[in-house]
Amino acid sequence: MKSNAGYKTNVIALLRRSENDGRYPLTGQGGFTLIELLAAMGLAAVVALIGYVLFSSSNWSYKFQEDVSEAQQTVRFAMDSRFSRDIKTAGFGLPDPPFSLTFTGITNPITSPVVVTNSATGPDSITIIGIGFAAGTLLQGGNLDCNVSAAGKICLDNDATGATNANNFFLNSSGTFTYVPNRRYISLSGSNAMIELASTQSDAERAAGKVALFSPATLDRAYPDGTSVYIIQAVQYSISTTTVTTANDCTPDNPCLVSTDYTLLRGGAVPGDGQVIAENIEDIQFAYGIDASPKDGIIDDSGGATTAYEADDFSNAPVDASSIIAIRANIVARTSSKGLSLKTGAVYNRICLEDRSTDAGCTGAAKDGYRRRSLTKLIKLRNPRQGF
Repeated sequence: MKSNAGYKTNVIALLRRSENDGRYPLTGQGGFTLIELLAAMGLAAVVALIGYVLFSSSNWSYKFQEDVSEAQQTVRFAMDSRFSRDIKTAGFGLPDPPFSLTFTGITNPITSPVVVTNSATGPDSITIIGIGFAAGTLLQGGNLDCNVSAAGKICLDNDATGATNANNFFLNSSGTFTYVPNRRYISLSGSNAMIELASTQSDAERAAGKVALFSPATLDRAYPDGTSVYIIQAVQYSISTTTVTTANDCTPDNPCLVSTDYTLLRGGAVPGDGQVIAENIEDIQFAYGIDASPKDGIIDDSGGATTAYEADDFSNAPVDASSIIAIRANIVARTSSKGLSLKTGAVYNRICLEDRSTDAGCTGAAKDGYRRRSLTKLIKLRNPRQGF
C-alpha cells in the first residue's frame, strides 16, 4: 500500500503537466477579434442609418401635414372672421336707392350697399357700406333744442356719465371742431333714416355735447334718451402683396387678406390704411345673386329652374349692384412654405374659382410646392336696399 506522501507527489506532478500543456488552463483569457469588432460596428451603423431615415421621413410627413392643417385653419378663420359678418350687414342704416355717399379715399360716389370690383385674371375685392359702429347713445341732458322733432341737432352721451358728452367719435380738436369726414353718415336706432352731420360745428355747441345736422336738417321725430347712434362704415376686403402697415408686411410669398376701414374706426391714420386679417390667403372670388325682376326676395333665375340659390344664378359682375341680395364668397389659402412639399418631390396646381376657371394665367400657371385649401360660403344680406 502506497504511502500518503507518494500519493501527494503524484497529484502535484499531474497538475504541473496540465498547466504546461495548456489543456487545463487555470485562468480565462476570452475576447473579440478585430474582425468581429469591425463587423459589429458596421451592423450598428446600418441599423442607425435605417432608423434615421425612418425618423426623418416620419418627421417631414408630420410637418407637411401640420402645414396643410394650418392652411385649412387659416381659410376657415378668414371666412369666419369679420369678413362674412360684415358682408351680412351690408346696407345697415342706409336708405333705399337711389342714394349717393362720398368717402375720402374712395374715388367714386357710393350708390349701393355693395361695391363690386371683379377681376377675371386676379383676386376680386369688395367694399361693404353699412355694418354699423355703435358710437354712443342720445342724451338730451336739459338741452331742449336737440333730439326732438324739428330739431337740427343731436346731443350725445357715449360714455354714460350722465351728462352730454363733448368728446365723441364725430369731432376732432384741430382748430375749429369739425366732423371726421368719413364718419358723418349716421343712423339712429339702426333705422334706414340715414342722417348726415354738418361739415362744421361750433365750439360752444361741441362743449355742450351737441352735433349739428346737415341732411336732413331736422329730425323726423323725438328720440328718447338711450337711443343708439351708429356710424355707417365703409370697409373694403382685398388681397395684398405689399406693405399694409409697418408691423405687417404682405409680399408675393406671403399674400394677405386685408380689411380697409375708411372710417378709421378699426385703426389706421388715414383713409386707406389696411389691417391684415389673415396671412397666406392667395385669392378671394365673389359671385352675386340678384333680385331685380320681380323683386320678391328670391334670386332671379337664369337657368330656367325655380329653385333659389342655384349655382348658375350667380353673376361675377352684376350690372345693378343695388339689387344684390346674396353673395357667394370663395377664399383660397395656401401653405406658408412650399419647401416641405418640394422635399417630398410634390407639386400642385392652383385653385381657380368662379371666372378665374377660364383665366389662363391661373389654370396654366406652373405647378409649385404650395398645398392649397379653399372654402366657399353663401352669405345672404340682412339689409338689402332695393326700394320695395
